[in-house]
Amino acid sequence: MDRKISMIGRHLIRIKVLQTLYAYKKEENPDFKVFYKELEFSLKKSYEQYLTFLLILSELRSYAEFRISQIQERQIKDEAAWKRLEKFASNRVLKQLEDNPDFVSIITNEKLSIESYKVAFKEIFNTIVSSELYDEYLAAEDSYAADKNFVRTILLNIVAETESLFDSFEENSIFWNDDVDNVVSMVEKTIKGFSETNENGGEILPMFADASTHDFGYTLFTKAVNQWNEINPYIEKSLKNWKMERVAEIDVIIMQLAITEMITFKEIPIPVSMNEYIELAKWYSTANSGQFVNGIMYKVAEELKNEGKIKKVGRGLIEKQ
Repeated sequence: MDRKISMIGRHLIRIKVLQTLYAYKKEENPDFKVFYKELEFSLKKSYEQYLTFLLILSELRSYAEFRISQIQERQIKDEAAWKRLEKFASNRVLKQLEDNPDFVSIITNEKLSIESYKVAFKEIFNTIVSSELYDEYLAAEDSYAADKNFVRTILLNIVAETESLFDSFEENSIFWNDDVDNVVSMVEKTIKGFSETNENGGEILPMFADASTHDFGYTLFTKAVNQWNEINPYIEKSLKNWKMERVAEIDVIIMQLAITEMITFKEIPIPVSMNEYIELAKWYSTANSGQFVNGIMYKVAEELKNEGKIKKVGRGLIEKQ
């Protein structure tokens, strides 16, 4: 049975929990409920960014249609100018996205509009129609495949590279920067899944695949806070000649989360958890943190397994080959 794809997966959730836990530990007297809600809000903002990218794409086609009508209403009509936009206005993939009932429903319910991104949107449109990528699209065959390739190309090379769009994201959310690469890849995956034979184009990814994915982040954060003092001695013991105060705070938090995950989620193999947090250490800490964190996590995991505190079932029994 294929696993359902969602916009927010465990990798992004781990990033969000790490950020939230770091902020929580920085507070002198943190309020758990406040930070729990902050985690929920940051995940919601990630999904909103995904929808916003799709909304921008869907609006581009209708804006091309609008520009054609504007040019045609001029007293001196530039036929070459409006004819240049005809293929854009007829893009089948963008039309499917624009009319997709699930997408329309979600956008309506979330009260999202292009208004907050108007400046960036116009810049994106003008950049597209004056680009070599658009010239190549105009010269390509008139086919659904060409339409889809064009949408994916402008997403990756123009929409996702527009600085003014990032400025707008920053005004709307402090969380956008760590999300954008993941979000763009999910938008591309959505477009890639569209089909000419599907009346609605394809599936708009849900925020979470299922209840267990939704609960993963909240459980991980809650357990990490509650089990902090229980796990700390294991980390200290594995440091040997190091003192805890000499270890970068972010490295400690990463190790705490990794060990919490190993104990709590019995279906996740230990190598999967370790690899995820090693990558986070490389990204959020120093160049040597990945190797350092790996060594400590391995020692702690072995000790906890021997004590029976880490028990794996099902897929979680899988170890490195």
